[in-house]
Amino acid sequence: MKSIPAVREKYRPLLDKLPPLPPFRENRYELHMLCGHRDTDMGIWASWSIMRFLDGQARLYVHSDGTLTEEDGDRWRKIIGEVRVIDRNESDVTVERELAEKTTHLYPWRCSNWASAQLVDIHFFGEAPTMLIMDSDVLTFSKPQEVIDALSASPSKFAWCKDLRDAYSSTPEILQEITGARVPQRLCAGFLVCPRLGIEDFVKLDDQMRKIDADPRVEVGHFWSCQTYYALVASRFPGSGYFSDLYSNTDGQTNGSQVLRHFVGIPKVRFRYFTEGLARIAGELGMRS
Repeated sequence: MKSIPAVREKYRPLLDKLPPLPPFRENRYELHMLCGHRDTDMGIWASWSIMRFLDGQARLYVHSDGTLTEEDGDRWRKIIGEVRVIDRNESDVTVERELAEKTTHLYPWRCSNWASAQLVDIHFFGEAPTMLIMDSDVLTFSKPQEVIDALSASPSKFAWCKDLRDAYSSTPEILQEITGARVPQRLCAGFLVCPRLGIEDFVKLDDQMRKIDADPRVEVGHFWSCQTYYALVASRFPGSGYFSDLYSNTDGQTNGSQVLRHFVGIPKVRFRYFTEGLARIAGELGMRS
């Protein structure tokens, strides 16, 4: 919609008027977000909208795509408080040290794929055994109890907002034929509770990527490859699955009963982040754009 840039600009000044979050107490619920300069405003709205329900028990790690500025980080910390911004160069050095010599397919993919930090880099920063990975286009409207429960589960498992469909590099049937893994249905990496992965997990994934690379039916660097590889890893964690329908991705109007919504990047959905999502939050706070 042509009007969206104008609507977006109306909400930017409201960021500095957001109510303060509860003071940080402990890193019980660890959040990770990949973001760039262009979407800093969305990232702040998204992180504030969920952290207000976490009672000061959450720390946010923002992984720069290489474009975040010092001013972006300062503004984020001013509003959110407990934020650590991970510079892209720091990530590059860390991941090279950990994976360059141990993986023959995963590391090159990590260095070339637009979303690879969501799959690889985040696991080398922070300390919690389970984390929440979220995009900047997710807004939380009420206490996300299912997310909190998933972050607290022992043993750790995957949990996600059910996607509109299986958005993988190939069909689940072909992926299973190639790798032997039965991938779960409709995993969405845009809002994903995930166990912290280690070197052993990445080596196993590297071997699956080797098999994929040898099959002409599937492209290793497919646009949806990051999500595909998370689905392959999730298949190894019993009890993993999607949240209830109150958290599911949808393509129509935002339902008033939804706990949160991932406003996925397709034309008939993304504009609703501003016209419905931010409008709802701002309205509940008594803020005017």
